[in-house]
Amino acid sequence: MMITLFHCAFSALVLTELIKGLSANGTPPILQKFSFQLNLAYFMWSKVMYFRLPLIALIGYTVFSMTAEHQASILVPGITYTLVWGFIYWLFNLFWVGKHKFDPLKNIVFVKAEENTIDLEEQVMGVDWNGEQKAYPVSMLFYHHQVTDSIANHPIWITYCGLCRSGRVYDILIDGEALDFTTGGQALVGAITFNAVFRDYKTKTWWRQETGEAAKGKLAGKVLKDIPMEQMSLKHWLEKHPNSAVLQYDPAYQKKYDFVSGLLKYELSLPGWHFQKRPPLVIGIELEGHEIAYDWKQVQKHRLVEDKLGDNALLILSSEDGSSPYSYLRNHDGNELNFEINGDILTDTNTGSTWNLFGHCTAGKLKGVQLTKVQYYKQFIRAWLSFHPNSSFYQF
Repeated sequence: MMITLFHCAFSALVLTELIKGLSANGTPPILQKFSFQLNLAYFMWSKVMYFRLPLIALIGYTVFSMTAEHQASILVPGITYTLVWGFIYWLFNLFWVGKHKFDPLKNIVFVKAEENTIDLEEQVMGVDWNGEQKAYPVSMLFYHHQVTDSIANHPIWITYCGLCRSGRVYDILIDGEALDFTTGGQALVGAITFNAVFRDYKTKTWWRQETGEAAKGKLAGKVLKDIPMEQMSLKHWLEKHPNSAVLQYDPAYQKKYDFVSGLLKYELSLPGWHFQKRPPLVIGIELEGHEIAYDWKQVQKHRLVEDKLGDNALLILSSEDGSSPYSYLRNHDGNELNFEINGDILTDTNTGSTWNLFGHCTAGKLKGVQLTKVQYYKQFIRAWLSFHPNSSFYQF
């Protein structure tokens, strides 16, 4: 009986460690489809010691209760169990886990355009807020997943999920105090339902990268305020904001950034996305309770899309080189403007005025008018649908 109990207890210990590890990990992809994954992950990562300690104690009790002959018979199985459990523990606690797999950014250095060393073709997440502009290379964010910074003396949190290609920027000031995502190292918990989940070190709350929602923990239910951002090539960002500061590569991670840049440029993806049906990337927009997604490859092909979302007339654009999307409201003085595009120059057919990609009218009757920006997000379709299941899709 003790031998049977020994095998059951050790098997349960191994299974517990495996469930804990997989519950907050990006693989296997099938696990990401279950809505209960977040609940399971939070429970296992918070309560695992309530399983480990009793099971280890039970294993020890069975061993010491056996005869010497029985103890000898379980020596090889015992070593095997220990090695398997040890490997799983190492894999999901010391290697294949956010805080060890993705090092936090240690050297945060910004420079102006004239001192910049980042390739101008690199994608950046650009923030223009309260008169200050900063650009964060996506290849850096892809690897580190998050950077805590400030803009106009206000704390912000720049996040990126490599699994879903989703970039977000949040205001992390809550009740007069900024959340801390850096003190303890990497705050990344793992990938849950196709999206990165982070834990702040002050409250131990788990936060969803895609929505800024406090999903589990002390602050559960709170939602971080979005900070507007744009994702485009550094070349176009600096054309739009020539005085912007640009985050520079940390030399310690140069090879990792170069590898990520290759992934992004050739539209490769992480394990689990190889079966992704087209379109792999979409431009997603949420506006006044409405949600819509545009196939990014089709936007690149057509260059200009005029649409309506609810009561709002939209203009979705791609730069001629296909590196940068733009989205605006195409209303002026109560009228909907219609546009044509040639190269990177726009002309509205209403007045014949000339506009640039940045929504600014540079010549003609409407010179000086600025179109209102609409926040867009470029990401994998699966990630968009995970959090916007009722989204419509533009038919090209």
